[in-house]
Amino acid sequence: MNLDKDPNTSDQKKIETNTFQFPNTFRESARHMSGPVWLTLTDQDPAMNLEDLIKNRVAGAEDFTGNGENNRTTPSIPPNSPSSQGVGGGLVPFRDPAPAFSRNLLITRDFGTPLQTEPHIAVNPNDPDHLVMSTVDYSFPSNTSYVSIDGGERWSGPFQNRYVRDDLGAAGDPVVAFDRDGNVYSIGISIGFEEFTIGPFVAFMDVSSIYLTKSEDGGFNWKEPVDTARSGIPPPVLVLDEDGLPRGEVKISFLDKPWLAIGPNPSNPEKDNLYITYTDFEQITQIFYVGEQPILGAPRLQTTIRSVHSEDGGLTWSEPINVSPTVYLEYGERASESGESGAAKRRIVQGAQPVVGKDGTVYVAWLDTTDDDSQMGLGEIYVARSINGGNSFQDPSLASIFKEPNFSPRTANFRYWGSVFPQIAVGTDDEIYVAYVALPPDKLLDDGDVYVVASLDGGAKWQRPRRINGDDTNRLQFFPSITTSPNGDLHLMWGDMRDDPSETRYHIYYSTSSDQGNTWGFEIPELNLKTLDTRVTDFPSNANKGFPNGQFIGDYFSIAASTDDVYMVWADTRLGEYGPINQKIGFTRKRPIQSPEVFISPPAGPGGESITIQGFNFQPDMTYFVRVGGVTVQSALTDQKGQMTTEIFVPISGEGSHNIDVFDNSGNFATASFFMEFGFDNIRQKQDQMLAQLGAPQATPGPYADDLSKQDTMTPDSENNTSNTRITSDMFLFGSVGMLVGSVITILVYVMRKRRQVLLNND
Repeated sequence: MNLDKDPNTSDQKKIETNTFQFPNTFRESARHMSGPVWLTLTDQDPAMNLEDLIKNRVAGAEDFTGNGENNRTTPSIPPNSPSSQGVGGGLVPFRDPAPAFSRNLLITRDFGTPLQTEPHIAVNPNDPDHLVMSTVDYSFPSNTSYVSIDGGERWSGPFQNRYVRDDLGAAGDPVVAFDRDGNVYSIGISIGFEEFTIGPFVAFMDVSSIYLTKSEDGGFNWKEPVDTARSGIPPPVLVLDEDGLPRGEVKISFLDKPWLAIGPNPSNPEKDNLYITYTDFEQITQIFYVGEQPILGAPRLQTTIRSVHSEDGGLTWSEPINVSPTVYLEYGERASESGESGAAKRRIVQGAQPVVGKDGTVYVAWLDTTDDDSQMGLGEIYVARSINGGNSFQDPSLASIFKEPNFSPRTANFRYWGSVFPQIAVGTDDEIYVAYVALPPDKLLDDGDVYVVASLDGGAKWQRPRRINGDDTNRLQFFPSITTSPNGDLHLMWGDMRDDPSETRYHIYYSTSSDQGNTWGFEIPELNLKTLDTRVTDFPSNANKGFPNGQFIGDYFSIAASTDDVYMVWADTRLGEYGPINQKIGFTRKRPIQSPEVFISPPAGPGGESITIQGFNFQPDMTYFVRVGGVTVQSALTDQKGQMTTEIFVPISGEGSHNIDVFDNSGNFATASFFMEFGFDNIRQKQDQMLAQLGAPQATPGPYADDLSKQDTMTPDSENNTSNTRITSDMFLFGSVGMLVGSVITILVYVMRKRRQVLLNND
């Protein structure tokens, strides 16, 4: 700390040293930040209480009080359980298959709080069946990842990525990418705290890092993270007032919304560079006093898109450089240079994404909210490029101007402002494509359509935006994600509420272009299917079923493509439809995924025996149900491979095929048939056949119901003086069933004895 006056001089007012924490100065700015950070800074995180974590970490802070718990690992929502699903009803989200994509899988598993969100997926350029998906999982203090080596049919995980040592935990925004050698990199936000002093006062503030961790074995094990950039609190420049109290400005920064891209080093195309962009939020506040207690006044927020890069596989990183201009958001009125007061500027930049062309050119797109504030008015998307490996960026070009969406849509509770953050992709000829959501100017009731804007000359000139979603409704589209395959085809996915008149449930939709974005659509000639876009999910999601109060399903979904396939991940809430709140990461691809199967042993036999059921390709670690004749008779859990083995008792019924259904909580379903060789309807016939084969006397038929109906009373028993007893049809039926079952047992015992006798005689 710098003081213009020595605090130890005799004329300075003596103040005892005090330790405290300022109120969260970024709370007002949190709505401009990424979703997980917004939840954390506004005390809505379902698994982490940032204030308590700081209190627990700071030693000797006498004024700090707390419950002593690390709420980061305290589940706040009970996980799904068989008892909550109702075995008798077997309520599960049965599926409606998509016309051209695989059945949906749920990648993530529950280890406490059943909430996962913000998935990002990458495909190994050397092996299109090797996928890595990273996500926020509120069961863990860090981001997690899952790995598939068979194109997404089976997933291993979760594997935790460590956050920065001595920090408090991760705060989302996971992004994953491969380099050309098959190494995997994952980034995210790590939140810590930093001490600073104002005179005799010691204070603590939240700070953040953008960390990167590397895996050299395909995503199964991750190295110690590297701190690529970190915010901080520079020592304030202070002066003492007439009361000896230090006054001045405090500048506090927080790094947010990172994104990762990997591509050729322009100076050495045989090697890859790593590039990370992020938003630097800096708040500048004046120090005031209430009595002798310092407080921070209304802040002025300034935001800048910055970039760092690495040329050695992420071991060392460059100093941050500015990609965008620095813009300001001020509260209240501001004084102009002439001394007159006026409306404060309310502008931020946010949501940057980098991408690398085949020649090593780096392109970065970001949102500029303009001076009319964020989440209202007009928004702009800018793109800047670097031709020297990220050492500097050229002046940005304006790619699009549009009506900016609000914080949340008028038909749902979840935050969807992240839909406006530009999603960027680069083509094989360095064409640039940017996808985003905007308020359509021709549909006043619509809170978001998906648009794509393209540049075919590296960002010098931009085409007019094209609306991609092909519906004619006023219902919401959100969270687009765009990518290119190695052959240059464009692939685009998004969340879509067009199919729900109540506008609460969303499906995932997809469209593609093979002519540099001039035309979009989806076609399968062999199915005679041609449409502007197509549904890929087989059950809808409802944000209200996936997160407390339906507030958060992430800031983005994700898509990746190989030459022959497309892979998509999203926040999926189907498990919450008939049970407690639950949010998973859903997955689909173009190639079919093998359906669940059930095998029965033995496949045929008499009723009244146990059979073994084996099932394959169900959801791993998931409750499944067994249903016989439409009645649920058993439930248990599948194993980690999605397999199950169980035994059930098959009661005696009619001769013929009887369906045995197995289905899990996610709606996977399979059926098999058990052939009952004899039952109530042919038991007498089978009995006669067996006795005839054994040479035993046949059973004598008793009276039929028609005979009994003609004599409705019994002759009185003279010895016991009993009264006549009327035989009802129910009594007859019950007695007949008992007699038949008894006959079957008698026959089986007789057969077993006869066979045993034959065996003894042969010996």
